[in-house]
Amino acid sequence: MENIVIWFFRVTNIRLIIGMCAVYLIFPLYLLPNIINAGSIGPLDLLFWYNQDTLYQMLTGYGEAIRGRYIIGLLTVDLAYPIFYGTLLTMILALIIKNFSIPFPKKIIFLPYVVVLFDLTENSMLIFLLSTYPTKHSVIADTAGFVTATKWSGFAIITMILIYLVVYGIRSRQSKATNNTH
Repeated sequence: MENIVIWFFRVTNIRLIIGMCAVYLIFPLYLLPNIINAGSIGPLDLLFWYNQDTLYQMLTGYGEAIRGRYIIGLLTVDLAYPIFYGTLLTMILALIIKNFSIPFPKKIIFLPYVVVLFDLTENSMLIFLLSTYPTKHSVIADTAGFVTATKWSGFAIITMILIYLVVYGIRSRQSKATNNTH
């Protein structure tokens, strides 16, 4: 594990992150809308939370063709997407910690992969529910909604950590600069 941490801190730089951000934009702007096209109803995994009633109402509204496309999208693009954004967020965390010399546990950079795990779990549950429709699996449907909410909560936590680290790093630099001028 330590070697992977070292690798992330060694290879991460601003040019790599800018390039990855450019590639990242292809996912939400082109690939996800075109492959996971859930019609006017929208995809389940963009909701913050849902219960079995909402889930099955949406699955019914999709119709057979959209349910089939949704499964294909979850098995292709939405399989690569979480891994890509998890790696991007991990590199952003590494860059912030490295550039600001923040005395934080370096393994915190792997926090985005917890969200990736929830995203992939959510996708697996949705594939199962889409492929077994119209059979209802109440517990799995409610659990899928909980997993989706946990994924989005994880994003909120990572965002707060990123903001905290940047503010901490800026204040730390300002404090050092002030102390060096006196």
